[in-house]
Amino acid sequence: MTIYDMSNTERHLLLCEAFGGQGYIMKHRQGKNIISFQESASLVHYGHRERDPHNLTLVDVDNIESLDIINHLYSVKPDFIVFQNNKCIWNQKRNRLAGYPDLVVEVWSDGNTKIDKEEKFLIYSNSQGKTEHWYIEQDSNDIICYIGTTKLPSQSLKYPLKTQNGLEFDLTYLVL
Repeated sequence: MTIYDMSNTERHLLLCEAFGGQGYIMKHRQGKNIISFQESASLVHYGHRERDPHNLTLVDVDNIESLDIINHLYSVKPDFIVFQNNKCIWNQKRNRLAGYPDLVVEVWSDGNTKIDKEEKFLIYSNSQGKTEHWYIEQDSNDIICYIGTTKLPSQSLKYPLKTQNGLEFDLTYLVL
């Protein structure tokens, strides 16, 4: 059995909290229907990295016939997710979520293996171009950005961050 140390560092926690706080402020300041989760929502997907690696993809809520299926799918817990324009649905217990988030942010820790990173990248990138996904190494100010499988220009914590849909996050106070 392999045990991984997935404990979060102070930097990891600060970055996640900063995105979460910005999402809350954004929701109330702009009056938009924005739903955001910080390290708390289990996002379901099809496929398993060992048994079915070519089918790793998020779930299109328009193709779900029953909420019960959400209970039987694999899931990941992104560090931060936002639903702004894309739909999401919960299972009946409201502990698992399906849909294409508008934004997924992953803050990589030492405990994230190369396989973990590749798996999450495949899951988020196979979203029919609906999910923007950002990756931050804890010891860096640089953010690697994609939408679907398309690589976007990288961003830096040195400047306010902006999604393709116009959401903005000012995390400049966290620059290393």
